[in-house]
Amino acid sequence: MKKVSKLLALLLTVAMLASVMCLPAFADGEYDRYASLKEGTGYVSLGDSFARGYGASDHFLNQIYKLDDTNDPYGRNVDGSYPNLVAKAFGLYSPDDIRDTSAKMWNLSKDAVSVSYMLDLLGIDDNYRDEFLYEYYPIMSTRYSTDLYYFGDEQSYNVEGTGTYGKDGTVKSVRDLLDNASLISVGLGQADVVYKAQTLYFNTIDLSDTENLPSALATLISKLYEYYDYWKEAYPLLLDYIKENNPDATVVLVGTMNPIQNALISDDVLVPVGGALTIIMDLMNKVTKELAEEYGYIYIDITNVETPSTEQDLTLSYIMSLQGTESGLQAHPTPNGYAQIARMIVAAVEKTLPAEPDTPVVPETPKTFISVDLGRFQSVDSVVVDGKTIDNYTMDGYVLTVPNYTTDAKTLMVTIVGEDGKITVMTYSLSYDNGYTATRVYQTNDAEKTATNVFTKIANAFKTAWNKFVGLFKK
Repeated sequence: MKKVSKLLALLLTVAMLASVMCLPAFADGEYDRYASLKEGTGYVSLGDSFARGYGASDHFLNQIYKLDDTNDPYGRNVDGSYPNLVAKAFGLYSPDDIRDTSAKMWNLSKDAVSVSYMLDLLGIDDNYRDEFLYEYYPIMSTRYSTDLYYFGDEQSYNVEGTGTYGKDGTVKSVRDLLDNASLISVGLGQADVVYKAQTLYFNTIDLSDTENLPSALATLISKLYEYYDYWKEAYPLLLDYIKENNPDATVVLVGTMNPIQNALISDDVLVPVGGALTIIMDLMNKVTKELAEEYGYIYIDITNVETPSTEQDLTLSYIMSLQGTESGLQAHPTPNGYAQIARMIVAAVEKTLPAEPDTPVVPETPKTFISVDLGRFQSVDSVVVDGKTIDNYTMDGYVLTVPNYTTDAKTLMVTIVGEDGKITVMTYSLSYDNGYTATRVYQTNDAEKTATNVFTKIANAFKTAWNKFVGLFKK
């Protein structure tokens, strides 16, 4: 009888322990909804300068290059970068010292980093080694060695593609970080396509040479497509690695954007050259979204995120006349733009987390409301949907919501009048698929500008280049 009692007691103890393990996570007696994001190595961000936070704060330059020096390990964060903002929103411990292994945020992002560079760090034996980076941007070789110093992996290749690095002096390996992460964001692609074209071809184009400009731009477009093809083949290899080695992680794929969507060539040559890049970005986002659906990952559309050039209608010739940091800032989100990306990631990840205890279950209803993050505006002066003025809109922080609309709306126009009297008009194209998607439509505000006769030549050159690669649109 005593044996039976002991057995029952043991079973009861096991049952009680199991029930405790199944209870919601609590921190200091309070429910911690984000506990699951803190498991393992926590949050790992893979990305280029967008993820690193170029232009995210007034002193970003002092922060983004700290990880290039093994003697300065205080470079985990860049204030205002979207990984930093996401970590703060979820309460993830992210000290600046990269040697602190108790951290729950690891930002493996640097400017000019490509998918191929990340594959190199992981030691994946493939045909996509990024020789371009090591040849045309020599600092990447130094960065590679530094990355392996901080995040080395005994299976990783060195820059020459031979031999291995040990883990002497490292904190964790890149593989360890990815394999044990709870949340992973991947923001790679801009450097694979746009940066390569800019480095090899774009910076050599003479915008004042209108005679040869059409052929030069046509060459640029063809190169963009070539690099797009390369990226499209390499990108899934990284996702394959993550899916195979960390199938339970919540993974966010951050799309790409055109930072010069509305740019004309110059005040005299009114060719919308920014639109050529938009076509490539749209293709990349289409692929990224499809891969997110295929792998069961979250896709974040950042095409609406503001940059200095999209908000100020800067011409391409003006942007190219800028030097150093000022030039780079035009091609990156504003601090408000980075905050907008972070809000989208947080909102998307929130939906994957369990509800707080005792939260009533609300039956799903048709999503007929229109909702859009306005980036930097927290109040508006007028809202118009399909030409009809809307009065019952609401603002929650930066998010505008038009409730209970039909499912056939096509356009949204928002007007904001600043304290200085400046009027900002933001136009969105609406599409409905079990909920509205609002896509920013960039339009030049200067109606007095008129096109020159060179427009026809360059437009025809664009058309020739696009037709050459028309098959891509059918993929």
